[in-house]
Amino acid sequence: MVSKVKGPIKVAGNSYYMPATSNAGLFKGYVIDPGSVGYDDLCRDDVHSVLITHGHNDHFRHAHEFREKGARVIASKDDALLVRNPEVNVRGLFSWARPPAEMITPYFQGDACEVDLYVEDWLDSSIKSVWLPGHTLGEYGFITEDAVLYSGDSLYSKEIWSKYKLPYSIDPELCRESLIKIKGLDFDYVVPGHGDPMERDDALKAADYHLEQLDRVDEIILGLIEEPVSTESLVTRFSYKLDLYKSLNNYWLTLVMLKGHLSSLNHKGKVAYRLENYCMYWYKV
Repeated sequence: MVSKVKGPIKVAGNSYYMPATSNAGLFKGYVIDPGSVGYDDLCRDDVHSVLITHGHNDHFRHAHEFREKGARVIASKDDALLVRNPEVNVRGLFSWARPPAEMITPYFQGDACEVDLYVEDWLDSSIKSVWLPGHTLGEYGFITEDAVLYSGDSLYSKEIWSKYKLPYSIDPELCRESLIKIKGLDFDYVVPGHGDPMERDDALKAADYHLEQLDRVDEIILGLIEEPVSTESLVTRFSYKLDLYKSLNNYWLTLVMLKGHLSSLNHKGKVAYRLENYCMYWYKV
């Protein structure tokens, strides 16, 4: 459900945001991530471009409405396919088969939208892009001339970690690199995809906390595989350890994230695996 507000809230200069389940950004004639905020919610007709941080439906669900009114849609080369065809996300979670409807997370369902221009080919001196992969391969943040960073889902606050316990990502190593990159960027404020805007000091603390939580997930996994554990059993043990929300679609999200961490730990030489009786086992080394 869209979180209704009377109008955009000023962050700095010409940089605004509209608080919602997924925050939308506004800068001059740009709308950023209209996932929970539609054309009718915005009540303005001067939007010439839609900037999409990444290809998850909760960040572009209403992009097609703005495009139908004449705005161009801008997304990264890697994530444009996800915007044009949201079913790619859905099938990716289910090893490319078509999953039963009740197993599909609503964050990946929605209206497809054509992408008119790639972020990599777009240029505006008043707002620049910065590549921040990890949540998806093609996620970008956008920094305005007002020193406001719209960070999408590349940075989670402590409050978001407390609420969701395991916010979604596909590659923890890319996440770490992006968080370190964020800490070196020149900004005064961050508008995250979810949660309240943060001043620079709070954003830097959030980045450190996010990095700590990624390490904590690794430590929990290593503690659960002192002896060989099957992938399915690991999902169960890990979910109980964190007391994750019990649902079919959350099972699949957790499985993807676990595989990301297992792969990362394997590349670091901390985890090995073996196939036994058609079952994959993971263990600490």
